[in-house]
Amino acid sequence: MTDPRTPARRALPPLLAVLVVLLAAVGGWWLGAARPVPPDEVARADAWSRTEALLAHPSLEALEEGAAVRADLDRQLAALGPAPGGRAAHLAPADAAGPGAPADTEDLAGALARSAGALARDALDAEDPALARVLGAVAASRATTAGQLGGDAGAPELCTPGADPGSGATTPAAAALWSALDRAGYTLEALAARAAPAGAPADGPLRQARADVADLLGAPVARGVLAAEPGLRAGAYVLPGDIAEDPLRGAAAAAGDVQEAAAHALAQGEPATRCWALQALERAGTLRAELGGEVDALPGVLPDDRSTASRAP
Repeated sequence: MTDPRTPARRALPPLLAVLVVLLAAVGGWWLGAARPVPPDEVARADAWSRTEALLAHPSLEALEEGAAVRADLDRQLAALGPAPGGRAAHLAPADAAGPGAPADTEDLAGALARSAGALARDALDAEDPALARVLGAVAASRATTAGQLGGDAGAPELCTPGADPGSGATTPAAAALWSALDRAGYTLEALAARAAPAGAPADGPLRQARADVADLLGAPVARGVLAAEPGLRAGAYVLPGDIAEDPLRGAAAAAGDVQEAAAHALAQGEPATRCWALQALERAGTLRAELGGEVDALPGVLPDDRSTASRAP
């Protein structure tokens, strides 16, 4: 039987089908392009971009400590997961220095300090616990390194705690950090009394560490923890028997205990607790750096802790 339709009319249905498919594809692309990028992915892309800029800093190779700093930056880049793509990458800053301070004119310590401040702000707001922990640890590490290098900026203030004991103060992670700080204070006090005579090489760092612990335990969020769980004061601590023979190891172990608890609080706490944890993480890292000469690239972060950030798309 002959088809009475003209050739043009016979071709119309396939053309309409193709048009519908194209319109659906364009509509899907438009909807995807209009969808906002998750803030956590923007923060991760920002951290990635800043790390790459630091790795390209012109003074990195010239510094005596340059190889160690490069190794730390490489470890931090790996912890941040795969390179960001798509719109998140375009939203990241072009360099680590920020407005008014191009990366090729700012010294490495200043670039590290600026990067640490930016990552600390993102760590306070991150929704993903693993990302908050990694961003906070990287910020604390870079702040410690900036302080060790000196330069124009010195160690930055990562955050400013509020006056309110506030949200997050009663979480188990905050209680664990309070206990770690209390144990560290007890250990450092014992070291000062038994094993660190005035004028000894470790005397200055230990004195500063004791003052830091007292300051952290006097913070509003710490007072909120204790008010919620007064039983924490009943903790009984036993010092290692060889603490007098190796005070540096005892102090480093106490600092490591604080770092681990602080990294956990970064993941589980609210902004008030995270700020307190950031301060504890940086100060414990500074003590370990002054006693042992090395800065941990990811203080307090275990390999399993960064699994979510490493799987980021």
